[in-house]
This record gives sequence, structure tokens and C-alpha cells, in this order.
Amino acid sequence: MKLVKVLDLSTEWSQETKIEKLDLLRFFRAFSMPSSIRLCANLEYLFMDTFKDGHLENIIKMEKLRHAHFKGEVVWEKREIMHESFQKNNLEALSTVCIEDENDMKFLRCLPFLRRLKCKFSLEYNPSKPYYYPILNFLDHLESLSILFWVDGPPSNLISLPLNLRKLTLKNFNLYSKEMKMIGELPKLEVLKLEICRIEDYQWNPNEDEFQQLRFLKIDRICVELNVSSDHFPRLEHLVLKRFDIAIPSSLGDIPTLVKIEIKWCEKQVEESALKILEKQQDNGNELLKVTIISSGRSMLFDNPDYFFC
Repeated sequence: MKLVKVLDLSTEWSQETKIEKLDLLRFFRAFSMPSSIRLCANLEYLFMDTFKDGHLENIIKMEKLRHAHFKGEVVWEKREIMHESFQKNNLEALSTVCIEDENDMKFLRCLPFLRRLKCKFSLEYNPSKPYYYPILNFLDHLESLSILFWVDGPPSNLISLPLNLRKLTLKNFNLYSKEMKMIGELPKLEVLKLEICRIEDYQWNPNEDEFQQLRFLKIDRICVELNVSSDHFPRLEHLVLKRFDIAIPSSLGDIPTLVKIEIKWCEKQVEESALKILEKQQDNGNELLKVTIISSGRSMLFDNPDYFFC
């Protein structure tokens, strides 16, 4: 066992496993985490299927750890004192962590080299006190960010985003025109996923100088009209609409880089508008565009609109 570099105990956990003696261990996955995990000085990848023990103070002290992923939500204990003993480390990927207050943000400030972060912003709703939204601009290396805003009250507004983001997922946010502009002006953004968000006036009117690098766009359970033309999303390749109920504008099909449209459990008018786009593109000699429709237990891939309009 002393020579083991990869150890996966996710299917069965043995309390007698002495991982502190595995000096060469690089990858560890288990159902729960032993407190002795910090003794694995060379561990680089940590995957926990649950997280109940609250040993984040041990994780942050592991100098060689680069990836820490938790299937559940990490809610650390003793948040009011933990940051005092923390030192900056080289962790690059962390998920899923629960942010509840400023003390939790101090924990994130110990991770200046994070490149991927998945988190849940959770707090109790208090109408007399404004929300504390996590300010993440100090994460200069962050490339992938996923945030779920969870509160027993109105959704939150977006305040700021790290400028180096390439992938962004937002769930349960209010997105006004200034927030959409902020997202659109991210210079490196390639993947955008919006889920259960509210967009101002149910209209998305992007400017021509926004979303210049966007290649993948997913809109899930959002009521919004897409007012786009071929001048918008100049590099978009893949569009996913899920539980969407407003027809897609035909001008979206004129985006020269678009090769795939996925329609998942959407209203009939959305399916029909996607297939009309396909038909128009076929007539214009575009053989690359594909449309996939998943609805009511059926899945169909269209590369010829005649299959639908016969």
C-alpha cells in the first residue's frame, strides 16, 4: 500500500484505511473524508462523494493539493476563526462550496490561484438588510465560475465578475441590462449558461461589441425574447434551449459559425422555429447545421428539414 498513487474508495469506505501512510498518494476519492487527510503531503486530487466532517482547515494546509471536489455542499465549521490560521495555497479547482457571509469570502481569498470554482451563495432572506453578494474580482486566474444564488426571497443582482472568465454559469439571478452588458463585455468568455434567471423586460438585446468570443450558449427555464441578428454572437457554434417557450428568430441561423441547435422540452413554436432555421440554411447551401429536438420522451436529430415538413 505504501506505493499506491491512486486510491478510490467511493463504493465502500473502510474506517481502518490508514491513508496517512500513503506517502506517494496523488489521487484520493471516498464517501467521507478522514481527518488524517492533511498528512498526505503529495495529494493533488481529492474527490468526496459527501462532506460531513468539516475538515476544510486541513485541506487548505495541503500545499500540493490542486483539485478538491465535493459532491455535496461544503459548509465549513468555525468560520469566524478559520481565516486567522489560513495561508495562501495553490489550489486550482474547488467545488461545491457554500458562501454565506464575509468570513467565507476570507477563505476564498486564501486561494488566489483558483482557476475553477463552483459555489452556492446561500443566506436567509431579510427584507431590511441588503444581500451580501460575493465579490470575486480578486480571483485573477479564475477561468470557470458557476454560482447558484439560493435564498428564501427575491433573486440577487449580479455585481461583478472576474475578467479572465472563459466559462460562466449563473443560476437564479436577476439580470438587468447593465448585468447583461457586464457579462457580454467579458473579453475571453466562450461558454455561457443561464438557468432560472430573470432578464429585464423579458428581452435580450445584445450589442454588437459584446460576446465576441462566445461559442456555447445555454438558456434554461428563462422567459426571454432573443433579439439577435447575424451581427451578434459572431463565433457562436452551439445553442441549447431548455424548457424555453419563445420562438427563435430566423436571423440567428445567419450566424456563420453556428453548427448545432439543441431544443430540450420546449414549446412547439420553439421546435418549429428551429426547424425553419434549418430549412432556410439548407436552402442557402449550409450543410453543417444540425438540429436536435428532445421532447416528451422522444429524441430526434435533424439534418434535413424535409423529415419534419413532409
